Amino acid sequence: MDAKAEAAAPPPSYKDFEPFCEWQREKEKDILVVQLPSGFKKEHLRVMVSNQGLVRFSGECDAGGNKRNRFHREIRVANDCNMSGIQAKFMRENLHIIMPKNPTAKAAQDQAAPPAGESGEHAKLKQEQGKSDEEGKVNESRDSVEGRSGAEGGVSRFKTYVKMAVVAAVVVAFGAFAAQYYLNFIDFTKK
Repeated sequence: MDAKAEAAAPPPSYKDFEPFCEWQREKEKDILVVQLPSGFKKEHLRVMVSNQGLVRFSGECDAGGNKRNRFHREIRVANDCNMSGIQAKFMRENLHIIMPKNPTAKAAQDQAAPPAGESGEHAKLKQEQGKSDEEGKVNESRDSVEGRSGAEGGVSRFKTYVKMAVVAAVVVAFGAFAAQYYLNFIDFTKK
């Protein structure tokens, strides 16, 4: 009878949520701290690194009764990240995704001399602007992961352009229809 009762049980209902994520930037690594609600354990989480420079992380746990909490996120990692060194740790109900920076990229950036004719301060200012631009790219990719621009950078941009082109075509077609209708109406009223 237990088998029949289990078969008759309704499927679980899922509550999808967006966990709060916070970046901790350090010289040698970037850490993404994902704050999860109570109830999540290490075995409820999954972290994958893709060849396209994305880190995908998700989780699902029991929320009591016939309910389950779940989430799924993707982030694009920085260009100077050592993809093979990415690690994930679960500590105090937070998922920590540790993304070490490539030592060769960092050393090359540190050793770059200012171009001829630029003062040291001017070169340092340009370097700081470059860092903020790079952080902006990481934040932009994080925004796209959060559903603000789409799931994957280039693909979502392409989809956005296609959608905009379709909307523009519909607007033009509607305008042409309205113009033709108006001209027909004027011809009809003249007769």
